[in-house]
Amino acid sequence: MIVLNPKTLSNFFDKYKKLLFFLFLAFSIISLGMIIFIENDYYQGVSFKIMFIHVPAAWLSLMLFGIMGTVSIIGLVFKSPTSFIIARAISPIGLLMSITVLVTGSIWGYLTWGAFWVWDARLTSMLILTFIYLGHLILLNSFEHFQKSDFAASILAVIGLVNLPVVKFSVNWWTTLHQGASVFKIGGPSLSGIYLTTLMISFFCILILCLYWIINIFVTITETRRYERRKLFNE
Repeated sequence: MIVLNPKTLSNFFDKYKKLLFFLFLAFSIISLGMIIFIENDYYQGVSFKIMFIHVPAAWLSLMLFGIMGTVSIIGLVFKSPTSFIIARAISPIGLLMSITVLVTGSIWGYLTWGAFWVWDARLTSMLILTFIYLGHLILLNSFEHFQKSDFAASILAVIGLVNLPVVKFSVNWWTTLHQGASVFKIGGPSLSGIYLTTLMISFFCILILCLYWIINIFVTITETRRYERRKLFNE
């Protein structure tokens, strides 16, 4: 990442955009079919199927922020333009995932608990993560020169890393309405069989879609900066 320049990485990504898109189509068809035909939960009925969007989005919102924070550190330490562009490309997709978590969680919570929102630790820390994503995106567009924007947004991303373990372990550290981990936990997943398979396929479907979007944003940013640089030198 530090060695590769943005143009090289952009050319590499550009070759695999179509492959990712067709993979997304394949996974989405399989995932949608499994979600539709899977048996409803005994207690929650059809509403539990929100899990197959809510949980992958939650995983990805944390994963993407972890990557964004890491490449921000690399960018700050090694002055790597590639790292800054990756962080910039991840930011709107991470925000979209965190909003998806809050919206689907609110609907699922209303159908399960009878309330769209409660100020428990998991929901509050997830809301904070969403605001950090939003602040990061605002900082990226708050300065005339992109180098200042990258620096300011990277500082916020690094600080925001502190919130990730709070989101992840909030259900273990405090008493919350939100259920604990069902897949990644000591003793193995509590989900089994078709439910776990459907969840993992849904996760890879949304993951591939996020990668497709991030790659397109990365390529667009790289090409835009190359165009602006050529235009500046020609003047």
